[in-house]
Amino acid sequence: MPGFSVRLAVALSAALALPSAFAAAPKFQMPFPCKQVWHGNTRENHSPKLAVDLSRSNGAGDKVVAAAKGRVSKVRNLGNTSYGKYVVIDHGGGWSTLYAHLNSYSVKVGDNLALGQGIGTVGNTGTSFGAHLHHEQLLNGALQKIKFNGAQIHYFDGRDKYTDYKSANSCP
Repeated sequence: MPGFSVRLAVALSAALALPSAFAAAPKFQMPFPCKQVWHGNTRENHSPKLAVDLSRSNGAGDKVVAAAKGRVSKVRNLGNTSYGKYVVIDHGGGWSTLYAHLNSYSVKVGDNLALGQGIGTVGNTGTSFGAHLHHEQLLNGALQKIKFNGAQIHYFDGRDKYTDYKSANSCP
């Protein structure tokens, strides 16, 4: 069947061109400088559900860094709505990260970033109730369970308020 092999070759090349749902995720790190400790808060009614809010006492204005190397794909300021000031980084293979409620950003669309490179500062913009960083990890636009340094974060189970995480981002 000569037509079968042509159809198979076309289907195979089309499948290989699409980002795979099984694309290996970068080894995402916490979006803060080495050894900083932040409270990771997840909530049953959080929107979107798999995101995490990272905060700590007097965290407003603290440096936010890239969780993995990548290219800035979005820098937006929605004013006092939604995410407020936010940045999206494309990490390749369909993976991206989002950093929201920033006080400021220091990157522009198209910038290539190294792991741990500064992107902005923690803020309280958009529909936020206190300074924190809203963080998402996405595959092909779909939110994924967040991992830092290869370990999945703890998600709300009705018994706790938050879990502390220590950054290993760009530690020597």
